[in-house]
Amino acid sequence: MKAMLLAAGIGERMLPLTQTVPKPLIPVLGRPLAPQIIARLAAEGIEEAVVNVHHLPDELRHALGDGRLLGLNALDFSVESERLLGTGGGLKAAEAMLRGSGTILVRNADFLADISLASALRSHLRSGCLVTLVVVPHRPGYTPLTVGDDGRVVAFGSKKDKGGSGRYLFTGYHLIEEEVLDRIPSGRPSDIVREVYFDLVAGGQLNAYVHDGFWWEFGEPHEYLEGSIRLVSMDPEARARLGNFDPVRTFDTATVAVGPGADLHAEHIRLRGTLAIGLGVMVGEHAVLEDSVVMPESWVGPGSSLTRCIVGPGTEIPIDFEAANAVIVAAPEGDMAVPMGAERIADLLVRRFDGASAR
Repeated sequence: MKAMLLAAGIGERMLPLTQTVPKPLIPVLGRPLAPQIIARLAAEGIEEAVVNVHHLPDELRHALGDGRLLGLNALDFSVESERLLGTGGGLKAAEAMLRGSGTILVRNADFLADISLASALRSHLRSGCLVTLVVVPHRPGYTPLTVGDDGRVVAFGSKKDKGGSGRYLFTGYHLIEEEVLDRIPSGRPSDIVREVYFDLVAGGQLNAYVHDGFWWEFGEPHEYLEGSIRLVSMDPEARARLGNFDPVRTFDTATVAVGPGADLHAEHIRLRGTLAIGLGVMVGEHAVLEDSVVMPESWVGPGSSLTRCIVGPGTEIPIDFEAANAVIVAAPEGDMAVPMGAERIADLLVRRFDGASAR
């Protein structure tokens, strides 16, 4: 059985962080997502995988290598050099690398979950359907889908629909038969849900496997921050089933995932709530951090105050800087444009989220 990791997206919702870091390599509790995902797939028996790349492809190639250090026998890359091909077009472009081993696991690269591949595969094979979608109970903000009593998807809805009994959301984890590749149009971008799965619903050929465990998408700043906080607060055994993360410790009243070499020993620093402090981070005296993520090799200046912030890797927060509900990264050198929604403050790019003031 082969797997495909859909990793070509630009990560627009996570800008400006994704200007320099591809979304699949954004660290969660100190560890980049994509290597964690591939290692879990290998542990569940996947031997060969394909990753499609477009934005910052060299960074992904370097991080994943040939897959052997992550437990695979082989890892190939499908390069979408000229344009993004979407979920359908990306699969079609990689079909020569995916055929020959039966059922194919397809997975987005921006979520963590403890989905059992063996259980999902049993459901898929028992159903006799061409495709199985792994679904979880619906949450606001996601497109709902309805599952019938026979376990088949009977309808896709709209994000404006209200969730309710019988409503689920598609996790981005699907099992497909090779025949599905024949149904995807060639030579252009396509959306596999709209251009293939809608027809399968009409023919009763779209199975649903309901996952009742952990699933969390890290695709937007508020989701990323909330997901990180949930992981830090999670039972250690449950967290270990999702990946290998920085260890969690208690500092005064705060619960903190702490990376190797992080320095939290300056005088009069105050840590509050739930935090993730990455590898080599230094926090200056009298700094205040609350419910935030500070990625590896960053420096938080003395007297700074960050509340519900995401600080990108290698960022230097100036002395006495204050921010809340914001993504903060070092402003890149050169002529790189400031992304829409972000603003330049000193040597930083700051993007507010949740409608709050950045400082």
